[in-house]
Amino acid sequence: SRPGPGPCSRALGALPLWPVMADIYGTATMDMASWRSAVLADWRLLEVAPESLRGEHGVMLGVASQNGLLLELATEELRRDRQVALAAVKNTDEALKFVDGSLSTDGSFVAEAVRLNPMVLSVVEPRFRADRSLMWDIVQRNWKMLEHCSPELKADWQLVLMAAKQLYKALQHAADILLFDRKFMLEAVGMNWKSLEYTPQKLRADKEIILLGVKADHNAIEHASLELREERAFMLQATKTNDGVLAHLPENGVVRSDVEFWVGVARELPNPKCWQLPLEKYGPPWLSTSKKFMDMAIKRDWQALDFASEELKGDPDLVSEGVKQSWRAAEIATVVSADIMVVALKQDWRAILRFLRGPYEEADLLRLLRINPTAVQAAVLHNKREPVLAAVRTAGECLQYASKDLQADKEVVQAAVHQTWKALRFASEELRGDRKLVVGCFIQSGLALQYATEDLRSDQRVVVEAMTRNEGAFEFANECLHKDTAFWEVLARRFPHSTWKQWQKKGRQHPIPKGENPG
Repeated sequence: SRPGPGPCSRALGALPLWPVMADIYGTATMDMASWRSAVLADWRLLEVAPESLRGEHGVMLGVASQNGLLLELATEELRRDRQVALAAVKNTDEALKFVDGSLSTDGSFVAEAVRLNPMVLSVVEPRFRADRSLMWDIVQRNWKMLEHCSPELKADWQLVLMAAKQLYKALQHAADILLFDRKFMLEAVGMNWKSLEYTPQKLRADKEIILLGVKADHNAIEHASLELREERAFMLQATKTNDGVLAHLPENGVVRSDVEFWVGVARELPNPKCWQLPLEKYGPPWLSTSKKFMDMAIKRDWQALDFASEELKGDPDLVSEGVKQSWRAAEIATVVSADIMVVALKQDWRAILRFLRGPYEEADLLRLLRINPTAVQAAVLHNKREPVLAAVRTAGECLQYASKDLQADKEVVQAAVHQTWKALRFASEELRGDRKLVVGCFIQSGLALQYATEDLRSDQRVVVEAMTRNEGAFEFANECLHKDTAFWEVLARRFPHSTWKQWQKKGRQHPIPKGENPG
């Protein structure tokens, strides 16, 4: 008689294989060697093969490796064979029901079977799933096996954390008693902020747990309770922990519309340019019109003034705060008072350029030039007499910035050299040859001789006058005087204690003046 449906047919979900196989292979004419080869090549033939093959170790080991369910057809002896049984359960966990009880109840066999096929855990006896040592070894290799642990082991702090350390999703199998344990969740979130996904609602209102997650990744704030996310102080603390939190503020939320929150962000975040986050990325558009916020932003960084509304760019308090930090804030401002410009100009002469762009009073300009006379170097001021006069009266050397015409203006030059003899250097050739002007400079220092024209530096009386104020002026006398013996006699009479030294330095190649004794 022909056999009914066997495990091979059931595995395929088809009609009994006997008629098909008989037609294909001509089984009536096959010898045992051919059957062995055929079965190992196609496990489905075992159902119609001679029963003696079901007791052959090599054959059953081969077919069980291909389809573990064929262990059902093996002899009782082979179902007790550890090697064959392991091959079968490695292929499918369902084969365990065909393994002899002496093996399926053996802890070492179960452990090895699970190592080969973790899904075996779903069909083993409950006592194995409660064996901590066994399950620790199994879960350590694959966190997913936590699902098959006993309820007691799913509440095992160390075991669950070990699984979660592999992947936070292991917490989906943890017992509620652990998930509601604050200390446990702190440790879990500390390992991976994504553990917050499994945090119960009660602990999502725990500031320490949420902040721990936020420290690792700003997306953690999404797991905070609604109450926390609407609390200004907490959200400010979260933002200080990780400024990416600002990206998660609800568009129409309470915190996003709270100006005090944004002032806190500008005040408390460590980066001086933290104001950029509200103004350029995350804050509401109206922040640029809030004087309270802009005041704090500018106190942290004057460049924030550039993002203020046009009206606030002219606010004297905000402009003043910005200019205190950098004169460049004046360039951003729409309105700059004279008093604020004084502060800017004390920092850098270029601030005058901002002042000159708008309407101004001449008196204010002159006042500013007296504060920083180097501002006269602005191109539009070079040829303006009154501004140049104001500058050189404060700092004579600013004559260098005056136009050629003003460097030839006697009143301007006189004012400059009155302030410092060094300004003579920048006077016109004609005025540097003005005896009265040059000699007047000697009152401050005879060294002014160096800037006089060659004619004056060749004049004995002028040189002696200069030396009367500073004997070092001799160095700048024209070479012709160094060779003039009569001039040396004048020096010897006028400066009896130092002529020899001068001759030693400058006149050694010339005759020794009368009355001088080198010995």
